[in-house]
Amino acid sequence: MTALALFGAAAGLWALAALTALLAGPPKGAVMRSCCGLSALGGAAAVAGGIAALLSGDSRVVSAGGSAAAVLAGSLQLQATSLSGVFAVLLGVVAAAIALYLPRSGKEPSAGTALYLCAYNLALLASVAVLAAGSVVTFLVAWESMALLCYVLIVHRPRSSEVAGGAFWFLALSETGFVLIVAAFAILATKTHSMELNVIAARARLVPADWRDTAYLLALAGFGFKAGLVPLHVWLPAAHPVAPADGSAFLSGLIVKLGVYGIALLGFRLLPEGPAWRGVLTMAAGALTAAIGILYAMGERDIKRFLAFSTIENIGIIVTAFGAAMTFLACGQRALWAFLLLAGLYHVLNHGCYKTLLFLEAGVTEHAAGTRDMDRLGGLARAMPRSGVIAFIGTLGIAALPPLNGFVSEWLIFQGLFQGFRTHSALTGILIVLAAATLGLTGGLAIYAFVRGYGIPYLGMPRTRQAAQASERGQPVAGPALLAVACVALAVGAPVVLAGLARGVQTATGVALRPVLLPGNLTVIPAHTKFSGFSPTYLTVFLLAVLVVPALIYLAGRPRAASVTVPVWDGGMLAFRARMQYSAMTFSAPTRVTFDALYRPSVSVQRASDDPAGSSGPVHYEAEATPVFERYLYRPVVRAVEWVADFVRPLQSGDVNLYLLYVFVAVLVAYLIAAL
Repeated sequence: MTALALFGAAAGLWALAALTALLAGPPKGAVMRSCCGLSALGGAAAVAGGIAALLSGDSRVVSAGGSAAAVLAGSLQLQATSLSGVFAVLLGVVAAAIALYLPRSGKEPSAGTALYLCAYNLALLASVAVLAAGSVVTFLVAWESMALLCYVLIVHRPRSSEVAGGAFWFLALSETGFVLIVAAFAILATKTHSMELNVIAARARLVPADWRDTAYLLALAGFGFKAGLVPLHVWLPAAHPVAPADGSAFLSGLIVKLGVYGIALLGFRLLPEGPAWRGVLTMAAGALTAAIGILYAMGERDIKRFLAFSTIENIGIIVTAFGAAMTFLACGQRALWAFLLLAGLYHVLNHGCYKTLLFLEAGVTEHAAGTRDMDRLGGLARAMPRSGVIAFIGTLGIAALPPLNGFVSEWLIFQGLFQGFRTHSALTGILIVLAAATLGLTGGLAIYAFVRGYGIPYLGMPRTRQAAQASERGQPVAGPALLAVACVALAVGAPVVLAGLARGVQTATGVALRPVLLPGNLTVIPAHTKFSGFSPTYLTVFLLAVLVVPALIYLAGRPRAASVTVPVWDGGMLAFRARMQYSAMTFSAPTRVTFDALYRPSVSVQRASDDPAGSSGPVHYEAEATPVFERYLYRPVVRAVEWVADFVRPLQSGDVNLYLLYVFVAVLVAYLIAAL
């Protein structure tokens, strides 16, 4: 089967799953299993279609739709490309993992569960339509459908101000971005006299440079809203905590990647050649996003908000790679252009797998312990050993520690950025190396953040009774375990993954990377033949072999006589209590103090007594940091919108005659404008 046929099969299975959820009654038992089974099969079809598109190259454009559809909105045009194939593989993996996780929802069905499952599967369908779109109209319709369906996923939980606020931020910023995307495509379609993406790409050089740059900047901002580029990112930490765990996993694992896909679509397919400043701007936006994301993650106790800011950081890493690639192309370095595109796409796959895993595990933790607050957890690795191991694999991946997959893709990105000295401009080279240094700082902070993110909830002693009583009995394991296997496979099988990505990148760029990138079966030579090289597979085998050494030492030195357990000296403390452990906020205090100018926290200290001679009693300390962009950018905008709304409110008088007058005046103004 062709890639496009497999995408169609995936879309059909997801449509059937949506109908099953909506029409088959309450989603219990067989109905839930049928719905999730169809969704998982759709994911498998999407993976197969993505691999086929990646390996076979761009398909021809297929048009569908009768004369009525053509009159209304033009024919439905579809095409599978190598670029979209990477994202389709990720879509399928995420869909299959969430399908294996979702059946838990059937044990506690609510009134909106059927609607939620229907909306979720339709969102999958809309997502594959975005990736298979061959025309501007198809792309925009699928994009807006995806955004509206994701809004339904966010508002699934019981109504509250937090849910309403998170859903509002998502929808408001999505629609703002959509307007910018429409403007960008309108410019390109008007100047190239075509709505077909292939034709726009072929005629892009005929578009005046100023219009090309304007279209790209509009698209970068529009897709940046969805991807979470700073300062367009505020919906992520607002929407992720209020959405269900599987909804958050879908948003972070896939939906933000569609924003990245939009940036890649404009930057590498429709408008691949441009001035160096365009790439530098994209690279700078990515580096700033990565640094800001991880710094704000360090100040969060809520696991899902912490993961949301980590998503912002990783999107920044991907966009930095894409921006540097565009910069190298402007400087005539086509091999580095193609290589950094490959490295960025590799990180798209990696982040989608381990971030989906961690959000699903956050749902397991919340369901088992009743909270997402790190400072109310602890000891979960003993209470929930399977979840502890799975979350540990995801943590190693996202912290970019060898030998997991995050290390491989981030190492490739660094190797590409270190080639900044190969540009013809000293200033451009310095900016690329500065971006690499920023990502280096980000990588160090990410390790620090995820030592905290895993150690506080999973290690140590339980801090509350709920954490002590947590159990993984009845909790979903298959979905997160599938993603853990994917993380390991993407690391150990890196040469195979790179070979496939190199083939897809060759279709997109015309640059053959494989002969240089993979000179041997398992060796990887990134960026340049005389710079560096390593083998992820051999590295994994070596690290596993090293672990055998301490095991042998332990077995050889194990005492033969019966052991005796006695108390050890612990500083004179009679008993070690849970409250003596580091808290999440204490652990991150050095970072928060160092970057106090960024956090600008509001601190409140309340004492029962101010008597310096006696006991002051309990002391309550609270610190809250409002992100600087919300404080100085979005709050003034919200106040301005509220002022305009209050100003125009008298127009809503309820008088029909007055409304007819408004219509008459509007028509009259339209005629006057047309007459000019």
